[in-house]
Amino acid sequence: MSSPLSTLRRLPHKLRQLGRSLYLLAADPRQLGSNSRKLWHAWRAGGTQMLKHQLLSLGHPDAPTIPVAPTDAWQDYQQRLNDDVLPVLRAEIAAMAQPVSISILVPTYNTDPAMLTAMVESVRSQIYPHWELCIADDASPKPHVRQMLQELAAQEPRIKLHLGETNRGVSHATNQALALASSPFVVLLDHDDLLQPQAIYRVAQCVLADDPDMLYSDEVLVSPDASQVLQYFHRPAFSPEYLRSHPYIVHMVGFRTALLRELGGFDEALTISQDYDLILRVSEAASRIAHIPEILYQWRTHTGSAGHEKMAQVMATSTAVLQRHLDRTGQQASSAPGVSFNFFETHHQIAADQRIAIIIPTKNYGHLVRQCVDSIRATVKQAQYDLIVIDHESTEAASLDYFAQLAQDGTATVLRYKGPFNFSAINNWAVRQLTRSYTHYLFCNNDIEALHEGWLEQMLSQCQDPSVGMVGAQLLYPDRTSIQHAGVCVGAFGIAEHYGKFLKLPPDRVDIAFMGRLVCTHEVSAVTAACLLMRKEAFDAIDGYDEKLAVGFGDVDLCLRTLQLGWRVLYCPQATLIHHESITRGKAEGYDPHPEDSALFASRWRDFLDAGDPYHHPAFEVRHTCWLVRTPMRCEPSINRRLFNRSGLAQRMQHLSYSLSESQSTAEAA
Repeated sequence: MSSPLSTLRRLPHKLRQLGRSLYLLAADPRQLGSNSRKLWHAWRAGGTQMLKHQLLSLGHPDAPTIPVAPTDAWQDYQQRLNDDVLPVLRAEIAAMAQPVSISILVPTYNTDPAMLTAMVESVRSQIYPHWELCIADDASPKPHVRQMLQELAAQEPRIKLHLGETNRGVSHATNQALALASSPFVVLLDHDDLLQPQAIYRVAQCVLADDPDMLYSDEVLVSPDASQVLQYFHRPAFSPEYLRSHPYIVHMVGFRTALLRELGGFDEALTISQDYDLILRVSEAASRIAHIPEILYQWRTHTGSAGHEKMAQVMATSTAVLQRHLDRTGQQASSAPGVSFNFFETHHQIAADQRIAIIIPTKNYGHLVRQCVDSIRATVKQAQYDLIVIDHESTEAASLDYFAQLAQDGTATVLRYKGPFNFSAINNWAVRQLTRSYTHYLFCNNDIEALHEGWLEQMLSQCQDPSVGMVGAQLLYPDRTSIQHAGVCVGAFGIAEHYGKFLKLPPDRVDIAFMGRLVCTHEVSAVTAACLLMRKEAFDAIDGYDEKLAVGFGDVDLCLRTLQLGWRVLYCPQATLIHHESITRGKAEGYDPHPEDSALFASRWRDFLDAGDPYHHPAFEVRHTCWLVRTPMRCEPSINRRLFNRSGLAQRMQHLSYSLSESQSTAEAA
């Protein structure tokens, strides 16, 4: 945390920057409209915090900006797509040696004529010609639907029709469309939505190069006439835990045809949440799941959709769907509605044999350690734990007296460490001194303060899963509303930075912005060791911290090596604590306080940094950690698909790994 003196020193600079921003806003008529739109969209995207950031950025040419006028940005993207990208992709298609056919499944029911026409036209306008459109009408009572479908099929030989005689629901109709499919891979399309012109080619690229069981893309939510952009959905690489917290995969989604048929297709007993059920079932059986990080789908919203009319039913059905998923996967857990619509929580039973060593290094600052210890003892009621305080050559009499008191009354074990400060070495040494058997280690800074009961139990309930190597908490600044840590984005600002940093959590409501990333448990590439729960098994397998990284990025390196061996790394926002950041060691201003560590980390993980964090979308600004879309929007012929692979190489767990798949021409893939 910055000192009051350093804050005062920076105040004149901030005031000058703010003054310049206000001047630019008011004094330059040419920029008034553009800057006003920037401020409006900043406030809409992130409230007063983002508004302040955008206002300051007006006076700083290098600062990242909030996307301005989303519809304008989207129109600009579409123009560049047509002019620069599609010609390249058409040339690739013409050079394909062995193209693959893709089936598009569409259930219809009383579809608006204009929307039906636009949907079919978006398919016929695909730059990739090797598709078939399988439409199954669910006995629409409005006569225009059947008539239009028959006319469209007569005009286009790639359209296959099933015209139902009785209304049996969308699941049945989609299964009938699946029965028409003759391609090895199918994608789903709603009867009132639109595909981007390159969508099916991107699917074919992925099928040929990656052989996935399931794939999904990004999408844009648009108004009914598709003239106005309402929201962008840029998704991370496949995250099983995120899917359990929120059905974040919606459109476009596709499946290996044989697998979908083997699983029985859609559950026809479900009249709602059937897509969430299907995606969960496929994810359980899939060996490879690909994410195509590109907007391939336009989701047209309108008030007549079932999701708007039946929110209570959606929540009840989805909760039951999620419970069946937990039961099928053998988890001792229960599902429950979460903080808002379409968000869910999974409550795991904690096994009786789980025990945690809470390791707290410190040099002096007994008052911080007292606050940390007292808060842990007040909030952890069910998890079994022991407190281990590592005294690194403390000299303050009051601190030494407190540490002696902890040891005397049995509250904590106090170990004495001597030598230069090396965060990695201190924690490794502490683990080696433990004489009791533990299943987990909680690496905890001395300036952590627990707020609510159950936080450690939440982390342990996730980390007892054999596939999970470590779990990190949500950390707040001392004001209790500003986020300090919501997972780590590897590659942000060159090396790594905390997600959500400085965002506000309003006390009177739950902030579910950014597709729920602040409120959902989900996979990340790294978390901070300020409060990190790690499996002993994982710690031993990677030989703990690398002591060559004495101060900086040792925890990120620890996470990446854990991830590399196949364990998952989770961020758990249900565990919320205060981090009185860097009170102990101070915080450097304006320079890298540990350049040797930074250089070693960057050299070791260069391939990962170059490829990009799979949980940070390439469409987002890399010099910002609050999921801000880059402007102008990214538009390139070549994209990096993110692949989730599951194999049964180790009996102790399901081996999970991620890789990036460079988009290549289908001619090369063939």
